[in-house]
Amino acid sequence: MPIRRVVTGLNEAGRARVISDGPCPHVTISPAGEVTELWSSSESPATYDFEGDRAIFPMKHDPYPNGTICRVLELKPGTVIPDDVPAETLLEIAKGLFRNMQSDFEPTLESVKRTPSFHKTDSLDYLVMLSGRLTMLMDDDDEVTLEAGDVVVQQGVMHGWRVEGDEPVRLFAVLVDGETAQR
Repeated sequence: MPIRRVVTGLNEAGRARVISDGPCPHVTISPAGEVTELWSSSESPATYDFEGDRAIFPMKHDPYPNGTICRVLELKPGTVIPDDVPAETLLEIAKGLFRNMQSDFEPTLESVKRTPSFHKTDSLDYLVMLSGRLTMLMDDDDEVTLEAGDVVVQQGVMHGWRVEGDEPVRLFAVLVDGETAQR
């Protein structure tokens, strides 16, 4: 479903105005769902005088240094990988997908055996469940099922997703560049 994006800014007199209002054109579609890139920044503090479109497109998995990404994800139900697909094949597919998304994450045999969506970003992510049911998988084998209205604060950790039921999952996400704590 197209997402209406309203972007505001200042006019020449310094008064608030609408810069653009319409369906966001930056949508990446895959067999697992779609990602709508709404906006991004590449500096902190963010500047407000940008006149163009700041969405990163094609999609970039991780924020730029000192930057943010704002997106909506819609994940399809029923994406199942047959049991007879070798882990080595899944690894090559996952490596290609993350490379195409300009990600620094390097999938491993261990990560794809857990689930091919298993990954990590060096970012602080705020995720708001809008609809559907989604299970968040952690690398210590914890699983948390999320529903509409739930919020996840993801602090640069390994995680994966599994859509539950027959309804697509829609979630709103803001990713803020971060630095992984060394333990």
